[in-house]
Amino acid sequence: MQAYRQSWEQDGFFLIPGLLGKEALKDAMEELGGIYPSGAEYAARLRDSRSGAASSTSGGSAGKGRLFMQNPEQFAGQIDFPWTGEALNRLTVHPRITEIAADLLATDDLRIYQAQLWAKYTGATDYEQPLHVDYSSHTLLVPKKKSRPQQVEMFLYLTDLPEECAPTRLVPRNLTRDMPPVPYHVWRGTHPELYKAEVSFPGRAGSLLVYAPDIWHRAVDMTEPEGTRIWMNLSYRVAGTDWLGLQSFQRIAMQPAWQRFVAGSTPRELELFGFPPPGHEAYDEDVIQGLSRRYPGLDVNPWSAALRT
Repeated sequence: MQAYRQSWEQDGFFLIPGLLGKEALKDAMEELGGIYPSGAEYAARLRDSRSGAASSTSGGSAGKGRLFMQNPEQFAGQIDFPWTGEALNRLTVHPRITEIAADLLATDDLRIYQAQLWAKYTGATDYEQPLHVDYSSHTLLVPKKKSRPQQVEMFLYLTDLPEECAPTRLVPRNLTRDMPPVPYHVWRGTHPELYKAEVSFPGRAGSLLVYAPDIWHRAVDMTEPEGTRIWMNLSYRVAGTDWLGLQSFQRIAMQPAWQRFVAGSTPRELELFGFPPPGHEAYDEDVIQGLSRRYPGLDVNPWSAALRT
């Protein structure tokens, strides 16, 4: 991890190839097949939809060069946690991933604030973006430049990602350290040196791309025939940083998939989503009894034992 930490501190990003192996991803990949079509299946649907009529989602010139926030079709393949697949849900708290976040943020007291599946397909739309920073939608403030970051963003590759399937382009921090926080997007015409310095990280399924909130990066268009790119967006923050966030998990707490996830989780895993730890003043006997009814199958003994103590 030492070499990766050096890359994190110097460049602001790194890739761990094959962090999760085929066996660790096996069940999740089976579930993924029930959520998204394969590249070949999508290409066939696209051909059928275009037969006899021009498609508004062609990957050609329609909208080429538009500001990506004005092209919502880029985000059409995005699905928020929780998903119907339990194995996919468990990846959000996989210890090999959360340990990396804890190491980089120098604390075990973490919160997960983004968990999304995202799929892209060749020809679905124009995926080209300008260089931008994500903090604009992840925090009410701006990232600190002179201290350890309080949040970390990750892409867990769920399909193999060759160069033709458009790995994210990132710019090393030493080239952007003195850039002002606004504007959030910069263009090739005004900052050609940043576009020339872009780095991409192709990799196999199970690889993990990690980057900091102040890193300039962008998506590019896919060129692989019948190509598909599916990954999981995962972002973690230091607990207590209420100005950071993206998704509210309270609003999905009635979903059956969430209730199943909670029932199969440990107190430590649930802390990542905002559950107070056992022993917290939020709990009394009524609350613990209510949790057992709200989440059938949840082992409430850790909370009960802490209350007795």
